[in-house]
Amino acid sequence: MSVRDHVAERARPIWTRDQIAQRICQGAVLVVYRAQLINATKWAPSHPGGALALLHFVGRDATDEIDAYHSEHAKMRMERMVVARVNIDIAEGWAPLIPPIALGLVQHPDGQPGHWTREGKVRLAGGTLEGDDEIVFLRPAQLQPAQTGLSRKTEQIRSRAYRDLRERITGAGLFNRPGPLAGYGSDIARYTFLGTMAFGLFF
Repeated sequence: MSVRDHVAERARPIWTRDQIAQRICQGAVLVVYRAQLINATKWAPSHPGGALALLHFVGRDATDEIDAYHSEHAKMRMERMVVARVNIDIAEGWAPLIPPIALGLVQHPDGQPGHWTREGKVRLAGGTLEGDDEIVFLRPAQLQPAQTGLSRKTEQIRSRAYRDLRERITGAGLFNRPGPLAGYGSDIARYTFLGTMAFGLFF
């Protein structure tokens, strides 16, 4: 990371979990990546994996998933969408929020900030079903997950182990794209050569 990148990172504000929850309630598509907050609101409709893939990570730490499914070039482009930093507990990781889509809510077709509607009341092609234009308002408290037996500390240990393994695989060059003669390429080249030689001998 360059000096300019360090300065830019320090200049970004730190948003609290409550601030993030409030903005999500207003319709922002906010995702945590490596202790940075990405605002993918405008990008979501153009996301190659579909908007739904992003909507399920709103308010959550998507670091492992982003690293697994995105190229370095794509991750560099994401830097333009970073709006803030977040504090992440070293032992337990980020305390996730519940994405509105997990509550069965999607943005209301009227496009107004903070207007939600039930997922089943929106047609896939856009617009609401006839007579169903109910507007639902979302409160930050509704984004707080219920207590479960799932240990965030255990999940953080697993996540770190996954990242360590990924770094080792990357360092070994196993993610590098093979050359043109990898796989069936060498077989094609060999049989093409043999076929050419046979053709030359008989004709």
